[in-house]
Amino acid sequence: MSLGLHENRQRRRRRFWWGVTKWSLALLLVIAAGVYSHRFGSQLAEREVVKANERIAALETEVGGLEQQSAALATELAKARKVISSWEARYQREVPTGFVREMMQLVQEKLEAGANEERLAFLVSAADSPRVCDEHPETKRFIVSTELQSGGANDAVSFGERTITVTAVGEASRDAGGNLEAWYDPEKPVTVTFTYLGGKTVTAEGALPLHHSVVSGGNEFRFTALPGARGFLTVTADRCNYP
Repeated sequence: MSLGLHENRQRRRRRFWWGVTKWSLALLLVIAAGVYSHRFGSQLAEREVVKANERIAALETEVGGLEQQSAALATELAKARKVISSWEARYQREVPTGFVREMMQLVQEKLEAGANEERLAFLVSAADSPRVCDEHPETKRFIVSTELQSGGANDAVSFGERTITVTAVGEASRDAGGNLEAWYDPEKPVTVTFTYLGGKTVTAEGALPLHHSVVSGGNEFRFTALPGARGFLTVTADRCNYP
């Protein structure tokens, strides 16, 4: 009987130590797995950190390049603005506006019409010369020709020692019954003709008062035509040296 008890104790002892061994091995496996996982995780984290640092370095390099490009573009923009400002200033200096533009167009028209370049240049250069005019303008009157009245001794006047002769044609006036009268109607437009010595003529047409300038030799006559006594036109000539 003591033999059976001894065997039972031996078996229980073996089972105990087997259990201890088994759980020890299990614990060792868990610890080993933990250590392995920690090392693997650390290595993985280190690799991610390395990748992140490399990405940061690449981004910093890219940002630096972009900053350089931005600085270069800013420099180019400043240069472009300076060039544009220079061209705008040159445009303002060289492209005429207002009165100067109108005068240049007028000069171009005169040149296209056959005007002499030297003559135009002389007139422009003489523009700043003092203007010398007669102290007292000359005033004369004459009869205006109509469809019922033309010709006669009083239908023309002369100025500038007969170098310019002035005549006029108007529309006949009507009475209350609508019948034509011999004299012109001063309320209607008239046509004034200026005839140079030699036969050349220029005309001015419009309602009275009528203003027109005529150049003859070294004189400029500025005419003003106004209604006079019935049938007459009064013309005042203000003579100035030309140019």
